[in-house]
Amino acid sequence: MTWNLTDIPNLTGKVAIVTGGNIGLGFESTYQLAKNGAHVIIACRSTEKGEAAIAKIKTQLPQASLQTIPLDLISAKSIEDFATTFTNQHDRLGILLNNAGVVNLEHLTRTPEGHEMHMATNHFGHFALTGLLYPTILKTENARVVTVSSGAAKWGEIQFDDLDWTTRPYSRVKSYGDSKLANLLFMIELQKHFENKGVSAISLSAHPGLTGTERQQTIGIGGKLSKWLASPVKSGVRPQLFAATSPDAQANDYYGPKFGIKGPPKNSPKFIAQLDRNLAQQLWQTTEQITGIKYE
Repeated sequence: MTWNLTDIPNLTGKVAIVTGGNIGLGFESTYQLAKNGAHVIIACRSTEKGEAAIAKIKTQLPQASLQTIPLDLISAKSIEDFATTFTNQHDRLGILLNNAGVVNLEHLTRTPEGHEMHMATNHFGHFALTGLLYPTILKTENARVVTVSSGAAKWGEIQFDDLDWTTRPYSRVKSYGDSKLANLLFMIELQKHFENKGVSAISLSAHPGLTGTERQQTIGIGGKLSKWLASPVKSGVRPQLFAATSPDAQANDYYGPKFGIKGPPKNSPKFIAQLDRNLAQQLWQTTEQITGIKYE
């Protein structure tokens, strides 16, 4: 598959949300979606940073349709406020790009509620956000939810008796991988919910490989290697934008660079086929209990 950003179709009339849309892959996703006609909401913690991202984009795309709504993925109130603000202003959601995340935190960090930060931000927060936007997604024709994972998912595991790393010795690589595996398990279980509802919405996932973003250049050895091996952001963003926009993308697809760390988008059906569907269902039920969010 050879697919480039110039292959993004006309998105006029679509409403998109990009979490973490003010920086890195999220910023480039926002730029490309807006460039092709979508109205894009940048969801990030700081309104000021969101507005700065909009101003930067508008220097090149003066007619871009953009807004920012504050969102902190570790705050239940912030997620609820975001969803309320969005649904008061919009009656459809064509693309939800669950892109934001924290990466390889050196020390064990917890949210105010006591949850481990990788799992709380990367999985619990996006689960809650998607759940609150679920009614709008269901009534939007051909909506897509793209949850950004990572190659680190292959090293992840879900230990239900210690999701918050209260007994295990902390590993930043493992805890990050756990959260990225959770993203994929969420993706396949969300698709099952869409199918049970009989709607046209689809759930799929992507990962960027090794990309020269600000976050990846701050994580030790991987960060040093990224300076030599990484794709530029405009290349690394291709898998998630393919998933979000290409007519060829299908439910439960998982796109990443063809050569693992870089290259054009390529689906990885064998990896997804190996995922435990019962584990996905158990994680869904556990996450419902933790977040208090049910998909109705």
